[in-house]
Formats: sequence, structure tokens, C-alpha cells
Amino acid sequence: MIVTLEITEASKRLIARHTKAADQAGEALARGLEAAAVAGADKIREGLVRGDYDLVMQHPGSGLAASVFGWMIDASIPLAAVGVPSDAPAAKYARILEEGGTIRPRTARALAVPISDEAKREESPRAMAGLVMISRRMAGKPPLLARVLRGGRLQVHWVLLKSVTIRPRRWLSRGTQDALPEMTRVFEGVLSEYVGTW
Repeated sequence: MIVTLEITEASKRLIARHTKAADQAGEALARGLEAAAVAGADKIREGLVRGDYDLVMQHPGSGLAASVFGWMIDASIPLAAVGVPSDAPAAKYARILEEGGTIRPRTARALAVPISDEAKREESPRAMAGLVMISRRMAGKPPLLARVLRGGRLQVHWVLLKSVTIRPRRWLSRGTQDALPEMTRVFEGVLSEYVGTW
């Protein structure tokens, strides 16, 4: 899930007119675009950690926030990207959080959704000892995974669901829009370093 950044042909021609060596203009544009992409990724990560995009980061230094990068795709075009690389572990979550969709279990019969603070710190119910499944006979009520305490009281940690529908959060689209002023400032700063040398 990425947003690509590219210089328009009109802008390339304008920059090329201000230099005697066309390769300097290409290098300036590529370096500026890459720096802008990195700055944009930094701003988006900051926004994710702050909770700006309707997402709660359980572990702010890892997961989606840690998977957002800015990088150069092709310096000869130049073409850069901001987002989550397709080979990152968080790539599938990045896409569904951006666009929305339905998640279904692939290997299990149900999705285990954490509902207690203790469960939210764990990766799966398998990491928690002493859980039992509680079937609820009421129509439409999903089973629960809980610990049975003294006196038969239940401490519920997980709910088991057949599917979960995620609404689109547009975190990357909104993050890129929020980062645009900073990306522009950084791009212009790098370009101005080259203009001084032409």
C-alpha cells in the first residue's frame, strides 16, 4: 500500500531550463523527491502514533507505524513512494485499513478478537493459559474464550467471530495529505541547494 510521488513533465522542463547540465537537474529532482518521501513517511508515522487517523496503535513503535517508509523507486524518472512496502509484514493490514474490507479466518474456524486488556497484549489465545470456550445459546451470540474464576465467575478475554468487516480508514491518503506541506518544504530545500550551484 503506497502513494507514489512523481515530478510532472512541465516541472522537469522548468528545472532543466535553470541549469546548463541536464544531469544536475535530474539529480536534484531525484534527491529532492526522495527526501520528500522520507519526510512524508516520518510525518505519517508520527500521526499514526498520535492516533490521528482513527487507528489505535497497541504497540506504537511496531506494526503498521514501524512499517511506513519513504523511498526512491526509480531515480531516472524520478519516482518515489510513501507507504508500506508490499513485502513488509504489515502490508496486508495496511491495505485493509486504508480501503476497508472483510476479514475471514483462513486456517481456523473463527477469528479470535481480543476484548480484555490482557488479551490485547497477546498475539493469540494460545498464548494465554487456562482459557475455556463458552458457547452462548442465544441466537446470533458468538462464543467467548474466558477464564473461570472462583465461584464460577467468568473473566472474558476473547470473542470468536466468523468474520470482521473493517471500514475504510484512509490512513495513508489522509496521512499523505497532512504531510504534503512538510514534503513540499523538504523538496524545495533540497532543490534550493542545487539552484545555488547552477
